[in-house]
Amino acid sequence: MREFVKKWRSEEQGLTLVELIASMTLLSIAAGIIFSVITFGMNTYNRIETENALRDDGDLLMSSIITELYSYGPDLIAADPDGVKLIRDVGTPEDRKIFFQNKQLHIGDRIIDTRSEVELPDQTNASSETSAIELKCSTNVTECSSGLITIKLVLEQKHNGRNQQLTLESKFGF
Repeated sequence: MREFVKKWRSEEQGLTLVELIASMTLLSIAAGIIFSVITFGMNTYNRIETENALRDDGDLLMSSIITELYSYGPDLIAADPDGVKLIRDVGTPEDRKIFFQNKQLHIGDRIIDTRSEVELPDQTNASSETSAIELKCSTNVTECSSGLITIKLVLEQKHNGRNQQLTLESKFGF
């Protein structure tokens, strides 16, 4: 053991400039790769977390609309410029509207709150995607007792200064 220590001490001490530059280069390459992997992982995690929150909000909105349709039990459903109108016993004041206004879903006099904002039609940009509730009757009338309701939700949430958007579509017959 003493011979090893003597031999080690007798040889030159320290590192040359070339060895130092080579080790610093390898260290910076390794640190850059590690930083890139961590940054990519965090960005992916945040994007997936935001998408999951948007999906949760979309599920809440869709289930609120469907629950209202089934629990209210309308005799007729009428197309409305903003959404649809549920009509029970034609002529009674119990009609209920389902529509989007001020980036919120309105069902009758209730507002369904979510963490996300529901995108509304942008009058300046006709090509932008917007949330909508549409009624398609089997005949070409504005009120029907059977038909197809199409719900398109465009949800948006801001995260780290960027907007993430999710579009959900659902169709069901009544």
